[in-house]
Amino acid sequence: MSGMNAIEVQSLTKRFERKEDGKKRPFAAVDSVDLAVEEGELFGLLGPNGAGKTTLIKILCTLILPDEGRASVGGFDVVKEADKVRASIGWLHGETGGRALYWRLSARDNLRFYASLQNVPPDVAEKRIGALLDFFDMTEEASTLVKDFSTGMKVKVMLARTLLPNPPILMMDEPTVGLDAATAVETRKLLKALSTDLGRTILFTSHNMFEVERLCERIAIMNTGKIVAIDTPLRLSEITKEIKAVEVKISEIADSKILDLFKGLKGVQKVVKTEIGEDFSLIQVQVEDEQEAIATMPEFLQGKGLNVISIQRALPTLEDVYMKLTRQRT
Repeated sequence: MSGMNAIEVQSLTKRFERKEDGKKRPFAAVDSVDLAVEEGELFGLLGPNGAGKTTLIKILCTLILPDEGRASVGGFDVVKEADKVRASIGWLHGETGGRALYWRLSARDNLRFYASLQNVPPDVAEKRIGALLDFFDMTEEASTLVKDFSTGMKVKVMLARTLLPNPPILMMDEPTVGLDAATAVETRKLLKALSTDLGRTILFTSHNMFEVERLCERIAIMNTGKIVAIDTPLRLSEITKEIKAVEVKISEIADSKILDLFKGLKGVQKVVKTEIGEDFSLIQVQVEDEQEAIATMPEFLQGKGLNVISIQRALPTLEDVYMKLTRQRT
């Protein structure tokens, strides 16, 4: 990160009307929000349905106007300099299945078409399309019709389309929604590469806490129109220090029988999450007493035939933080 802000939001508010008891009543979808995203940062906006995430990102993309406050993107005011904001951003919104692509055109012809719509000069477009196809490892499939692509390949074309005007800032609303697990993993890798390899600033919304925790340098949690917390995943986890948990690494691949062993252990309250690697499993469990669990759990598990590689205190998960903060305001 450079220390300069690519996105700045101050006291931003957007109100709508909704019917309650047969009467129209105003409500703030975005309520006095303050936010700053640094250049080159991969920033996640997390929150339940109706939290205000999509409304906020639509304001930043100049798709709707705020009622109060101000926001700037790339140094340009979203109201007074909307055209300059649009020239600074790439926008992807819940269409990663490829519905906005022309399926009877090839990947290259799709990109040529969208480059013309975005006023990218033809000679510049050809060089940029070639570079993007190479970046997304699609050079050999450039002439393949989109209808013959897998969902993952369509995602690549969608992301390449977003990058055609060479925007420094990318806005993405639920970029992995509706994707199968394998395609979602590949999409996350691409987003990380766009940030680390190409230096793009990325602001994206998500319901997926695992996704946001793994990808983002900082996270803002929204609820009922307000940002209720903003920090790094590690610092956010300290909000729920009262939750006690340990992380156990075993060399076996955890199946339901192994997880049942954990659930049946004295002092274990619940299995929080499981991460499977090629030749190991990381299992995080919430416990009554961390020291007792660390002292007694390895012997018990080894007695059941498991190879315990390590056991250590675990910080609460982002899910714990999320549930605590969103429950407080509902």
